[in-house]
Amino acid sequence: MLPGTQTQFLVEKAVRSIESGIDDGAVEYIRGIARQLNISHHHLHRTFAMAIGETPGAYRRRVSMHAAAMRLQWSNEPIGRIGFAVGYASQAAFTRVFERFFGILPGRYRASYQNEHGAPARVEGARFVQVDGGMPLVLLAKRYRGSSEDIDRFWIDFFHRFGAAIESYSMPLRRVGLIYNDWRVDPDGVVRYDCCVVINQLDAFDMQSPPEGLHVVLSREREYAGYRFPSPVYDRRKSYINVGDSLFFERSLHLTEDPAVEMFGDPDAHETTLLYAVE
Repeated sequence: MLPGTQTQFLVEKAVRSIESGIDDGAVEYIRGIARQLNISHHHLHRTFAMAIGETPGAYRRRVSMHAAAMRLQWSNEPIGRIGFAVGYASQAAFTRVFERFFGILPGRYRASYQNEHGAPARVEGARFVQVDGGMPLVLLAKRYRGSSEDIDRFWIDFFHRFGAAIESYSMPLRRVGLIYNDWRVDPDGVVRYDCCVVINQLDAFDMQSPPEGLHVVLSREREYAGYRFPSPVYDRRKSYINVGDSLFFERSLHLTEDPAVEMFGDPDAHETTLLYAVE
């Protein structure tokens, strides 16, 4: 059996591999991850299930359903195209899995969400921002899973456990949070969240050997849009919904399933920016 820290790192690496390859074939893809990590498929399956609470296949299905739900909420893509984008060869197969996971057909899910949220959303006390050139950031990250109400606690744990690494590679501090799913639609109400800091000391950093317990995450160079809030009035749960709805329903931007980005400004600036990747 691998030591605890090695097991934790292995599972998180498998999690990230699954999240970056949801459009690949399920069984062969999971076996490919096991080969990449130089362990048996059985050992990955058992270790992953013990750490995450579900098998790699079930986790992959959850990730693909999260991505599909966000596209249904905040894009006008045809349902068949969404199903294909998250790994299903036919609309019928996608529809069966979606209904089994959420208890509602994809078309009805979209109609229900848009009927409930279709009025122009008001994002109060914030200003609209758009980043056209992408945000090529190299981040030192730790994955957390739990209630969205626990995200502030995630940050406390992150700085407590990894303060030395953060001081070595990420000063002056630039803090970034990545929200990977809409917890409102997860049957378990679980949010997948990365606590991150921007790596500023790249010359001194070995990309292949990050500090123990952490992963390197590269932000995607895409167009982003969102709102900048005075930090004292930023309400993550409310803002996540209102910003997404405003970008789609009011500004006619299509949001992708890329993680939403929380950018925490310099402490003296007292601002928090919430951005979505848009098309």
